[in-house]
Amino acid sequence: MGSNFNATATFSATSILTGPLSESGGMISSGASDTHHEIRQSDRQANLARIMIVLVSHMLPERKPSALALSYFSCVALLICSGLHAQENCNVEVKLLLSPAETQAAVGALSAKKETTGRVYFFDTGALDLLSQGAIVRLRQSAKNDLTVKLRPRNGKKISPTSEGRDRFKCEVDLTREGANSSYSITRQLATEELPQSGTDLSRLLSPAQIKLFKDAQVSIDWTGVKRIVEIVATDWQTQSQPHLGKLALELWEWPGGKVLEISAKVSTDAGPSTYTELQQLVMTKQLTMSPDQRAKTSIALEAIRHAAGH
Repeated sequence: MGSNFNATATFSATSILTGPLSESGGMISSGASDTHHEIRQSDRQANLARIMIVLVSHMLPERKPSALALSYFSCVALLICSGLHAQENCNVEVKLLLSPAETQAAVGALSAKKETTGRVYFFDTGALDLLSQGAIVRLRQSAKNDLTVKLRPRNGKKISPTSEGRDRFKCEVDLTREGANSSYSITRQLATEELPQSGTDLSRLLSPAQIKLFKDAQVSIDWTGVKRIVEIVATDWQTQSQPHLGKLALELWEWPGGKVLEISAKVSTDAGPSTYTELQQLVMTKQLTMSPDQRAKTSIALEAIRHAAGH
């Protein structure tokens, strides 16, 4: 790793550390209103996470990363930890996408066992109007059937549990190559295996707490335009305990024309950045291939379905 990387790392980290950024990446004047404070904080945390992961990605192939690169890596890692702490102490899950063509190789290399299979159904409009607002509606059928409403607010807004849904409310942070992304969800168990045939049928299955979650996030929904977008066959494995990582989850999603393979680890808030590095190193050690697309697997699946439908 040469001077070009050092200069890039220096510029990127310094740009973020010397001034708050708007959602579009521009500088915010000191006179900006306090109503944007949470959004600025969320943007800064996401940008810090991206810089750290870029640093890690460049450092791993090097036997002796430069002192400057290590210095910035340490600085950014510490700032990400404090940023994750600020996100309501949500559960943190570190995620990497592997090449789905190497599924069986990954199962063998990671000594993955306890295979289970189920089906996952996503509901949205043909134009993915819910996903564009950061909303996901998912119905799962396996040993137990459940319906989940999940929100990933685009503006960094934080959502608190209501009294109706406090018991099933979950706050999570997914740490990927794209940064740290918060989500809020409520899941309810379903007693029936019958699939809703329309958006109107689906809306009748939502609990009062799930409906309120949509309202709190100001998600606009015309249920008459919502339909079942895709049926995904989901296969899960659990790996044997790995050094410094513990047990990992391996999940394969398959739908007509596409596949996604994800490896993930649930960790404490402080361990997120270091776990991402260790998970990358494990994948390299096992000679597995990372997917070039490291977006959330839900976005990959739904956008692939929309693209296929448009042709």
